[in-house]
Amino acid sequence: MDNLKELTCNNIRAALEDYFRHVDSDDVYENISEQFVDRLASDAIKAKRPLRELFSQSQGWNENLQAIVINGTKTHNPDYTLVHDLAHAIFQPAKLDADCDKINLIERAVCFFSRPNDKAEYYIDAINQLAPNAYAPRKKRSRIFKAICDSLSVTDLSKDSQFQHLFAQFADELSTKKIDFKLFMSINPAHFITMSNPKRDRRGSTMTSCHSFNVLDCDYNCGCAGYARDDVTFIVFTASNPDNPETINNRKTTRQLFMYKPYNGLLLQSRLYNTSGGTCGAQAESKLYRDLVQRELSELEGVPNLWKTEKYCGNKHDIRIACGYGFGGYCDWVHPDFDAKISIRQDHANDFEVFKVGTYGLCISCAGELSKGLLCDECNEEGSEFCQECENFCSETWEVINRHGERIHVCDHCLNEYYRLCEHCEEYFDKSQMTMIHDGSYVCSRCLADEYLLCNECDEYFLADEVSLAVDENGNNVYVCDSCRDNYYSRCSECERLCHNDYLNGDLCPNCKAEEVPA
Repeated sequence: MDNLKELTCNNIRAALEDYFRHVDSDDVYENISEQFVDRLASDAIKAKRPLRELFSQSQGWNENLQAIVINGTKTHNPDYTLVHDLAHAIFQPAKLDADCDKINLIERAVCFFSRPNDKAEYYIDAINQLAPNAYAPRKKRSRIFKAICDSLSVTDLSKDSQFQHLFAQFADELSTKKIDFKLFMSINPAHFITMSNPKRDRRGSTMTSCHSFNVLDCDYNCGCAGYARDDVTFIVFTASNPDNPETINNRKTTRQLFMYKPYNGLLLQSRLYNTSGGTCGAQAESKLYRDLVQRELSELEGVPNLWKTEKYCGNKHDIRIACGYGFGGYCDWVHPDFDAKISIRQDHANDFEVFKVGTYGLCISCAGELSKGLLCDECNEEGSEFCQECENFCSETWEVINRHGERIHVCDHCLNEYYRLCEHCEEYFDKSQMTMIHDGSYVCSRCLADEYLLCNECDEYFLADEVSLAVDENGNNVYVCDSCRDNYYSRCSECERLCHNDYLNGDLCPNCKAEEVPA
């Protein structure tokens, strides 16, 4: 236990360092205490013990990551020789008393599954003779096979029957495929607190949510620790570079929470989040992850991988998964639009136990239990000011005028990063609203329009009383600064207008020159 505690604490510290590495604001990071790290590690180890004992039996278990890594070594394209052998083993009872013609039909039907690219019409004809309603063009092949089993009277749905074991292996092998990514099934608290990527990552924010751990004004992100401290939740995710530990902690590309009590046979799958926001268009990924998780759980528990899955909302069993007492995370499974699924395995079709999900989160400063945010009220007193730019709490704010002309209050960091002082009115404005004038200082667009004029010669802005009205070389009225006036302009000796030297004819402007009376 001491070694596990040290490993878990180190995991959390490393994850936090990775998480805040590319984020400018440190209002959260500077509040995270060793007390928080220590308690989160201890509580997670204790709560996840049943899941750990189950997961650690997996061939893909990684002790350092405290996760099962499904990375392609445990998945493959179908072994059609095995499909062929399993199908014959399942059909064997029907062949014992069958005549030669029926045995030949069974042989051809088996080839439909074990030789998918060979003589399809010939094999389908055999299926139609054995089970007239079994085949349909877009019907799942395992369902076609099951219909043939029913027709041949070899189906045996009694608990732990030989048929169920063989059929589960057959269906798994028939639908297996080699994956080209690493999928992590984790109980590591470090992966829970980094479950959503950080907001305002300098590299660009990806897959952020109300569970992002680097903001103080979001109530739901206490759920990160709340999920880590319950006894049923594990997190399933992918990362942009699974071989780089940093991206596992700060660059997840998909993530999904599953809830399962070992040997219970009831599995809850919550919303899938991805870099596009998840839910819409993510059904294929969600189905694949569920299939991989179900296979893993069934294999670890030594039972047939036979599950019935349906939408959680409105499920026919009227199963209601409630939150644990004090939990403050976002319960996305209760919303129909998020398409959460519930699965019941065949060996527990009638005797599963409904569990609760989540518990209290922890204050990142004092490690006390809380149900919203990251800091308890007492620890948050020193950071009671709220920055309306980065949406973090801080010790002091400054009044500024944002790009929409609204007066808001921002922290020191956002003040320096996004705003600049107008040297004329001495108010802070968004940098996009500021213009540099001739002396290198900046003024806001309002002051610029009201108090400053642009010199036509040097293209610099000056106060209105620092420029003169003049006539340029093309005869247009313009403004020029004192320096450009002295260098390029002179006064007409007759009308005394300030004119560009190239516009003057001698010491007269064209108008005065035209009116000049010959001597």
